Amino acid sequence: MKVNFSEVLTQFRFYHSGNKEHEKNTNNYAEKSLIIANELLKEWYKVSLKRKDILQVILPWHESEGGKAKLIPKTGLTVAKTVEKLRALEDSYKQESPICWNKIFTMSKVSFTPIFLVTQAINTEEYKSLDIKRGLIHLDGLHRMISWELNNLLTENVSIETYIAGPLNHLG
Repeated sequence: MKVNFSEVLTQFRFYHSGNKEHEKNTNNYAEKSLIIANELLKEWYKVSLKRKDILQVILPWHESEGGKAKLIPKTGLTVAKTVEKLRALEDSYKQESPICWNKIFTMSKVSFTPIFLVTQAINTEEYKSLDIKRGLIHLDGLHRMISWELNNLLTENVSIETYIAGPLNHLG
């Protein structure tokens, strides 16, 4: 269903306040990414995604909230590959990147909330070196998507409310 950007921002702000108290709140940065995506693609859709779709979302470079273990390289990884990597590193990752790990852990304890994606990479530092520039690409929800899969919460009957910037016709 096509939606206007004001609805996207309203939903984003409802769930992701820039004033929310938690370590390393990046919601203001995420909102700027939504604005950049809107300026670039000028169309938004509200859809429901299943686990198989979420596992294929491309995640951009992620420095692990300043931790020592860097989770996602500049070339990006899918949610599935990121979770696979995190499972292999879990004990050391908890120690070396505690802020990021705490966000992932916390997201396993809260209700599903909307995620925000784009169909082509936006022009910011985190996205410019992605190997894959088109498809379902993260704007907001990295820690949530990782947590949901890592903690086996993305069952086959779960549908995740998603706002996507850009044309959907080439996504299938």
